[in-house]
Amino acid sequence: MGRIGWMVAAALLLAAPARADETAALPEAEILPLAEVIDRIMPAIAGELGPSRLVKDGGRWVYVIGVFDAEGQPQEMRVDAASGIILAVRPGR
Repeated sequence: MGRIGWMVAAALLLAAPARADETAALPEAEILPLAEVIDRIMPAIAGELGPSRLVKDGGRWVYVIGVFDAEGQPQEMRVDAASGIILAVRPGR
């Protein structure tokens, strides 16, 4: 498995919701799988993936994905879980 494959696998493992019931009631059609979202955003990522999580934000589901830019600086990418569209990229903590 290549470097990108390992990063995707790590992101999928880290993407587990804090509570198991957080996604239990979601209709499958309401959100895209994290792996599909990552495939869509990979062209916009110049560095490496970090941990991710699924959160409810203002009535919609959003993946919050940690990204380390080319210089290794952490960033937080917010991606609409239904469409895979990048909503925001902010400096990470």
